Order: sequence, then C-alpha cells, then structure tokens
Amino acid sequence: MTKNDGTGTRSRARTGAEPDSETREVEITWAVLAALFQFRIATAEQLRRLTAPGAGIEKMRARLRRLREEGLAEELVLPQSGRARGWYLTEHGARIAGAFPELADIPAPRTPGDKSAFKYTLWHQLAVVRTHLVFLADARKRGDAYGPFDFIPEITHRFAEGREGTVRPDGLLYYCRTSADDARVTNLAFVEVDRGTMGGPRLAAKLNAYARYWATAPLPAGVRGTTEAQGGGVPLWERRYVHFPRLLFVLTGTGQAGFAHRADDLELIARTRYVAKMLRTVPAMVAKLEDLEDEGPSSDVWWSIADLEAGPGPWWS
Repeated sequence: MTKNDGTGTRSRARTGAEPDSETREVEITWAVLAALFQFRIATAEQLRRLTAPGAGIEKMRARLRRLREEGLAEELVLPQSGRARGWYLTEHGARIAGAFPELADIPAPRTPGDKSAFKYTLWHQLAVVRTHLVFLADARKRGDAYGPFDFIPEITHRFAEGREGTVRPDGLLYYCRTSADDARVTNLAFVEVDRGTMGGPRLAAKLNAYARYWATAPLPAGVRGTTEAQGGGVPLWERRYVHFPRLLFVLTGTGQAGFAHRADDLELIARTRYVAKMLRTVPAMVAKLEDLEDEGPSSDVWWSIADLEAGPGPWWS
C-alpha cells in the first residue's frame, strides 16, 4: 500500500515546493473520499483530524457539503449525539474511491439500505476511527511513520472451515518508529475495539481464535483441512506476515470497573494452553480508549494480557 500522510507530502516530494491552494484542496478531498471508503463513516471533526489537522472545521464542513452536492457523500444525524452528523459514501462515491490504488487492500464499504437502521450500527465504527486517530496524533507528535492509511480495517483471515475458523480484526496497524538505539522498527498489530457491548467471556474468546490462527498450518497436499503447527508445517499466517502481528485490545464505554473485569477475562483465557503458547512470542495488550486519548498510546497505559500484575507500559513493549 502506498504510504501517504494525507498532507500533500507526495506532491512536495516530487516538486520540491509547496502545492498551490487548488492542488491542496484536490489532495484533501481525495483523502476525505479515501477515509470514508476506509472507515465507512466518520464525523466532520474526525475527517478534519485525519486529513487536514491544521485547518478549521468549517472548511471541512464546506468540503463535505460539496461532496454531497456532487452525489458522492451523504450525512445522517447520529442518535444520542447532540445532533452530531456522520458522513458516508454513496454508491457512486464508493465506486470512485474504490478505484484509488491506495485502497486496493481495503474491503469496499457497505452502503445503507435503510438509513434509520444504519445509524444504529455505526457507534462501533466511530470508536474504531477514534482509536486510529490517537495513534495518528501520537505519530505526528513523535515524528513516526504512521499515516491516515496505515490502518487497514477488517481484513479476513480464514484458517479453517466455519465461522469459528476466521479472525477479522477491526484493524491491522502498520507503525514505523525509531527505537531507543536509533533503529527503524516496524510494528504490526491486530486491533480489536470493544465498546462494552460484548460480554467479557465473548471478548476473551477472540484470543483463542487468534491462537488457533497462529498455530494452524496446512495439511499435506491431497489432504483436506488444516492442523495445528507443531514445528513441521509452515503456519498459514507466514504467507502474509514476517512476524505475527501483536494484539491490541482497546476497550471503551465501561468505566474503570468494567475495564478491570474485561481485562481479567482476557488474562484468564491467556492461561489456557493454546493461548499461553502463542503469548510466549506474540505480545498482547489491553488499554482504555479514554486513557489513549488523554495520555497518548505511547504512554504507559497498556496492560500485558499475559501478566496484568506487571503493570502498564507502552504498546510496543
């Protein structure tokens, strides 16, 4: 995927000069369309922070109104939000954005058939955008290489037949940073966001699914199915990744007590045989979204699921 920070970097790199206002507007509008394709829905403020953090909110609202007039985007009032509006692509807008080469790895968004029903299913996706934004703001502050399109949502990883043979994280995060010894390190992470709508045991069961994916290798040619890798076969995940991505669970909407209960549920399943084996080499951490927004994801706000008593640390520890 082409790396682009959404701020006109590619044009400046080619010409060595700042783009003019017209070029800049085209670039931001492109980035808005791409972001709505990527995340399905976002508020005007989220889109401003994603694509034009140095500009005012009214410019973004005017840009979105133009996209609506051109039949590329629509808006709806979010329930229980003080009349806040979420923006999403029309079918025409999705077709146009789907042709962007930068979005080749991203599944096409579903457009609403029933807007009334659609708006009640979007809070989770807005929380995913919030999660991406905290990493993006932190990267801009630190000078790390992580842009608006370095978070790829909902990539399906199938390792066995049936629904239980699939993991589909809310996002796959590509983050390149400079380590303490000045080395460039790329961290990959599967991101799972929960708003407290899923019971703790169900949330924790996702760890077991990741452990199964981590351990599964194809059977020999001519034999159907898959088997757990025991050193002889090559795990399926190695077809996609050099290293298995770390696991980041981001929780919100539960308060401190609810967060503690869910973290305990995650730690409990982390002690089971399959999961414990994975966690010897794959870091898995949990944090509150509110803490990430207040202190930044590079702060000591992440708890190791394998050992909550170890205390909090940065997500790449």
